Amino acid sequence: MPTPLTALVFPDIEAMVINQILEVAGYQAATVRPGGDDFTATLPFVWVNRIGGVRSEETFGGLRMFDEGRISLDVYAASRVEATDATARVRAAVEQMQGTTRDGGSVLRTWEETGPAVRPEEPNTDVTRIGYTAGLRVQPA
Repeated sequence: MPTPLTALVFPDIEAMVINQILEVAGYQAATVRPGGDDFTATLPFVWVNRIGGVRSEETFGGLRMFDEGRISLDVYAASRVEATDATARVRAAVEQMQGTTRDGGSVLRTWEETGPAVRPEEPNTDVTRIGYTAGLRVQPA
């Protein structure tokens, strides 16, 4: 028999963001970049990775646990114009998550930690990558 969990199990923030981008912006997104021709065929593509964050508690009138995840979002596209447009749509989709419930979690707050910037890609490619870092405060739904 498994040992009962004594702490809250929080939702997968990466999965929440990936599903939001797919449903709202319509772009393919994943935690792993496709390789070769598969990568080119998916453009624009959003590479989503949790890069840290902490579980916290607030005690304003009672204990409330939440997970604050930091997410790196890299938007790849065939041109600078397309990457800029896709990044704007991705930012809007992530911001729109605040106050919603999805994939087993409630999004209490979203914020941007670093704004969009060109992140150089391998030389001699025809791909532009623009990235930014977002934060999400979530708790189990």
